[in-house]
Amino acid sequence: MKQHIFSVVVLIALSSAGSAQDAKLTVDLAKKLLPPAAGISNADFKALSEDPLPDVVKSKSLSLVLFALRPTKNPDADKEFRVLGDGPIRVSDITQAMWISKGKGYASFIQPKYITECSCESTAERAEGVVTFKSDLFAGRIPFVAQATKDGWVIAEFRLAQYKTKVVRGKDGVWSQEALTGK
Repeated sequence: MKQHIFSVVVLIALSSAGSAQDAKLTVDLAKKLLPPAAGISNADFKALSEDPLPDVVKSKSLSLVLFALRPTKNPDADKEFRVLGDGPIRVSDITQAMWISKGKGYASFIQPKYITECSCESTAERAEGVVTFKSDLFAGRIPFVAQATKDGWVIAEFRLAQYKTKVVRGKDGVWSQEALTGK
């Protein structure tokens, strides 16, 4: 009898765990996945501090793309990403704000404590949403796409429509910057 009860408990536990594809992406999970997905690895961040040309880094993550953006006079572009303040801001202040996640292995404009809003519409395979973030130095509102994999959800794309660009994760996990066409 004990053996039978144990088998039933194991079966219930396994069926309730489900697979990664059975569950939709939640806002809470998206908030956990977004900062490292948008980030630059510590090694790449150190390389950038020695040679600030983005070409020294293979993975063109969202934070790298944002770091390299040129200011525009387009108010809609400012809604996607902007540096705050009226006076000059030291680059070291921005990099310090990005690298508060150093202990987790990355530097990112999107830090958990900077996220002010996050929306997410999900099926079992794909999710789309918008993350809004703000620090004392910068702010942004950026759409993202996530994909379910056998190992769980991954952020697969960030979109900067006003800059006509998107940042896409390759199958190898390396990010690339591409032209945004259509939507």
